[in-house]
Amino acid sequence: MKRIHSKENLLQVGLDLVWSRGFNGTGVEAILKEAKIPKGSFYNFFSSKEEFSLAVIDKFVAARGDVLFPILNDATAPPIARVKKSFETIIAAFEEIGCSKGCLLGNLGQEMSDQSEKVRQRLEESLRLWEKRVSDTLAQAQKENEISAEIDVEMLAETMIASFQGALLRSKIKKSSEPLRHFIHLYFNIFLAQR
Repeated sequence: MKRIHSKENLLQVGLDLVWSRGFNGTGVEAILKEAKIPKGSFYNFFSSKEEFSLAVIDKFVAARGDVLFPILNDATAPPIARVKKSFETIIAAFEEIGCSKGCLLGNLGQEMSDQSEKVRQRLEESLRLWEKRVSDTLAQAQKENEISAEIDVEMLAETMIASFQGALLRSKIKKSSEPLRHFIHLYFNIFLAQR
């Protein structure tokens, strides 16, 4: 039981550090020190720092899914409102931490996509999962005539998430959620507004 607790603690601490400092800016020793786990224990849980990074990505994606997927699956709200609320929920969390850190997937995508093929693939899988959940909700919006039947919902979901990631990066640099608010306004009040 203690072993599982230590591994979970190590992952949570690692997630927090990697999210704040980046993968290359986070050493194994710093993670162990922060987690208060003895030196050398890291490799009892993970064969490499790369394997650890994959577990950190999975932990982030699971936590993000726990928050976003119930919103996207809420059949009591119109589909477009659900998609909007899912993005607004991330924005609110970003604002709560002073417009810092951004998105772990975007951060690691910029830092690691050319350094580790395994990490790149895991990031791609994670983004595709998010895109699938959004595109499924957009498909419901089409069935309910909220958006045009001519829209390719998979392309729209990918573009929305890519635009959101760009706005998140800009907001992180600007230390203001204004670019994210512009994203919400343009997509939901203009591009996808009911005619």
